[in-house]
Amino acid sequence: MPNRKKAYSDMEKFKRTRNVQRQRYYSKTAIYGYNQWTSEQDRMVLEHKITDTELSVIIGHSVNAIQNRRWRLKKQKNKEEIN
Repeated sequence: MPNRKKAYSDMEKFKRTRNVQRQRYYSKTAIYGYNQWTSEQDRMVLEHKITDTELSVIIGHSVNAIQNRRWRLKKQKNKEEIN
């Protein structure tokens, strides 16, 4: 269940809870350094046959990086189809 601000009467408790959740998320996703994208990785990102979390472990990019890459590749593809 998402963390809803309006559900908390104590804002300090809300901030602590939110920060713990953010820290937990980033500890899972921000573990990879920068590396170049390959055409094979692009293919896997666009196929989307497995979850982004599983794909992250396989290709060595964060979940956020995978989601951004998929968005950029789809945007580029749509742009090419228009022209």
